[in-house]
Amino acid sequence: MNVLPVIDAVVARLREKLPTLAVEYFPEKPAEYRLNHPKGALLVSYAGSRFDKPNDIGAVIQPQTIQLCVTVVFRQLNGKHGAVDVLDVVRRILGGYTPPNCRRRIWLTREVFIGEVKGLWQYALDFATESVFIEDSDLPSGPLLTEVNYEESE
Repeated sequence: MNVLPVIDAVVARLREKLPTLAVEYFPEKPAEYRLNHPKGALLVSYAGSRFDKPNDIGAVIQPQTIQLCVTVVFRQLNGKHGAVDVLDVVRRILGGYTPPNCRRRIWLTREVFIGEVKGLWQYALDFATESVFIEDSDLPSGPLLTEVNYEESE
Protein backbone atom coordinates (compact mmCIF):
# COMPACT_ATOMS: atom_id res chain seq x y z
CA MET A 1 0.00 0.00 0.00
CA ASN A 2 1.31 3.40 -0.91
CA VAL A 3 1.08 5.82 2.01
CA LEU A 4 1.17 9.12 0.11
CA PRO A 5 -2.43 8.84 -1.21
CA VAL A 6 -3.61 8.38 2.38
CA ILE A 7 -1.74 11.51 3.52
CA ASP A 8 -3.07 13.42 0.49
CA ALA A 9 -6.64 12.35 1.33
CA VAL A 10 -6.30 13.49 4.96
CA VAL A 11 -4.91 16.87 3.85
CA ALA A 12 -7.73 17.25 1.29
CA ARG A 13 -10.42 16.36 3.86
CA LEU A 14 -9.09 18.87 6.39
CA ARG A 15 -8.85 21.57 3.70
CA GLU A 16 -12.42 20.86 2.59
CA LYS A 17 -13.88 20.87 6.11
CA LEU A 18 -11.75 23.75 7.47
CA PRO A 19 -11.32 26.15 4.53
CA THR A 20 -10.49 29.13 6.75
CA LEU A 21 -7.39 27.46 8.22
CA ALA A 22 -3.98 26.66 6.77
CA VAL A 23 -3.69 22.90 6.22
CA GLU A 24 -0.22 21.85 5.11
CA TYR A 25 2.12 18.90 4.91
CA PHE A 26 4.54 18.81 7.83
CA PRO A 27 7.54 20.97 6.84
CA GLU A 28 10.79 19.44 5.63
CA LYS A 29 12.69 21.71 8.03
CA PRO A 30 10.52 22.11 11.15
CA ALA A 31 13.01 24.44 12.87
CA GLU A 32 12.60 26.90 9.99
CA TYR A 33 8.78 26.69 9.85
CA ARG A 34 7.04 30.06 9.95
CA LEU A 35 3.32 30.38 10.62
CA ASN A 36 1.93 32.87 8.11
CA HIS A 37 -1.76 32.36 8.87
CA PRO A 38 -3.38 34.83 11.30
CA LYS A 39 -4.98 32.06 13.42
CA GLY A 40 -2.99 28.87 12.97
CA ALA A 41 -2.19 25.80 10.91
CA LEU A 42 -2.70 22.06 10.80
CA LEU A 43 0.43 20.16 9.75
CA VAL A 44 -0.10 16.58 8.56
CA SER A 45 2.72 14.04 8.84
CA TYR A 46 3.37 10.32 8.41
CA ALA A 47 4.61 8.74 11.65
CA GLY A 48 5.32 5.26 10.29
CA SER A 49 3.62 1.89 9.83
CA ARG A 50 3.30 -1.35 11.74
CA PHE A 51 3.02 -4.60 9.81
CA ASP A 52 1.36 -7.76 11.11
CA LYS A 53 2.54 -11.23 10.15
CA PRO A 54 1.83 -12.09 6.51
CA ASN A 55 -0.97 -14.42 5.57
CA ASP A 56 0.65 -17.59 4.23
CA ILE A 57 -0.92 -17.91 0.80
CA GLY A 58 2.10 -18.01 -1.49
CA ALA A 59 2.50 -14.24 -1.70
CA VAL A 60 3.42 -11.64 0.90
CA ILE A 61 0.18 -10.01 2.01
CA GLN A 62 0.31 -8.17 5.35
CA PRO A 63 -2.06 -5.95 7.29
CA GLN A 64 -0.45 -2.50 7.50
CA THR A 65 -1.38 -0.04 10.24
CA ILE A 66 -0.62 3.45 8.93
CA GLN A 67 0.14 5.97 11.67
CA LEU A 68 -0.37 9.67 10.99
CA CYS A 69 -0.23 12.87 13.00
CA VAL A 70 -1.80 16.31 12.80
CA THR A 71 0.21 18.97 14.58
CA VAL A 72 -1.99 21.89 15.59
CA VAL A 73 -0.03 25.17 15.68
CA PHE A 74 -2.11 28.13 16.90
CA ARG A 75 -1.61 31.64 18.17
CA GLN A 76 -4.44 31.26 20.70
CA LEU A 77 -4.69 28.40 23.21
CA ASN A 78 -8.21 28.57 24.66
CA GLY A 79 -11.54 29.96 23.55
CA LYS A 80 -13.37 29.79 20.26
CA HIS A 81 -10.89 29.20 17.42
CA GLY A 82 -8.07 28.41 19.86
CA ALA A 83 -5.88 25.31 19.67
CA VAL A 84 -8.06 23.27 22.06
CA ASP A 85 -11.25 24.16 20.16
CA VAL A 86 -9.66 23.22 16.83
CA LEU A 87 -8.47 19.89 18.26
CA ASP A 88 -12.11 19.04 19.02
CA VAL A 89 -13.07 19.84 15.44
CA VAL A 90 -10.17 17.88 13.90
CA ARG A 91 -11.06 14.82 16.00
CA ARG A 92 -14.62 14.89 14.66
CA ILE A 93 -13.47 15.39 11.06
CA LEU A 94 -10.93 12.56 11.01
CA GLY A 95 -12.34 10.02 13.48
CA GLY A 96 -14.36 7.50 11.47
CA TYR A 97 -13.19 8.73 8.05
CA THR A 98 -11.97 6.02 5.64
CA PRO A 99 -9.12 7.17 3.37
CA PRO A 100 -8.84 5.62 -0.11
CA ASN A 101 -7.53 2.03 -0.28
CA CYS A 102 -7.87 1.58 3.48
CA ARG A 103 -9.95 -1.19 4.99
CA ARG A 104 -10.62 0.46 8.34
CA ARG A 105 -11.85 3.87 9.35
CA ILE A 106 -9.45 6.23 11.10
CA TRP A 107 -9.22 5.80 14.86
CA LEU A 108 -7.57 8.20 17.28
CA THR A 109 -4.58 6.91 19.25
CA ARG A 110 -3.14 9.80 21.26
CA GLU A 111 -3.21 13.52 21.81
CA VAL A 112 -0.37 15.38 23.49
CA PHE A 113 0.50 18.97 24.35
CA ILE A 114 3.84 19.76 22.72
CA GLY A 115 4.29 23.19 24.26
CA GLU A 116 4.43 26.90 23.53
CA VAL A 117 7.22 28.59 21.61
CA LYS A 118 7.20 32.31 20.76
CA GLY A 119 3.45 32.60 21.31
CA LEU A 120 2.55 29.52 19.25
CA TRP A 121 0.67 26.73 21.05
CA GLN A 122 1.23 23.22 19.72
CA TYR A 123 -0.60 19.93 20.13
CA ALA A 124 -0.12 16.63 18.31
CA LEU A 125 -3.10 14.42 17.46
CA ASP A 126 -2.01 10.89 16.50
CA PHE A 127 -4.35 8.61 14.58
CA ALA A 128 -4.21 5.46 12.50
CA THR A 129 -5.93 3.49 9.77
CA GLU A 130 -5.36 0.07 8.30
CA SER A 131 -4.57 -1.07 4.79
CA VAL A 132 -2.94 -4.13 3.26
CA PHE A 133 0.59 -4.41 1.91
CA ILE A 134 0.76 -6.72 -1.13
CA GLU A 135 4.10 -7.68 -2.61
CA ASP A 136 4.96 -6.49 -6.09
CA SER A 137 5.49 -9.88 -7.66
CA ASP A 138 6.62 -10.73 -11.15
CA LEU A 139 4.13 -13.05 -12.77
CA PRO A 140 5.41 -15.63 -15.21
CA SER A 141 5.09 -14.45 -18.77
CA GLY A 142 3.13 -16.52 -21.22
CA PRO A 143 1.01 -16.11 -24.30
CA LEU A 144 -1.74 -13.50 -24.14
CA LEU A 145 -5.34 -14.68 -24.04
CA THR A 146 -6.79 -13.74 -27.40
CA GLU A 147 -9.88 -15.96 -27.68
CA VAL A 148 -12.45 -17.44 -25.31
CA ASN A 149 -14.68 -20.37 -26.27
CA TYR A 150 -17.74 -21.24 -24.23
CA GLU A 151 -18.95 -24.82 -24.02
CA GLU A 152 -22.14 -25.97 -22.41
CA SER A 153 -21.91 -28.92 -20.07
CA GLU A 154 -24.72 -31.32 -19.26
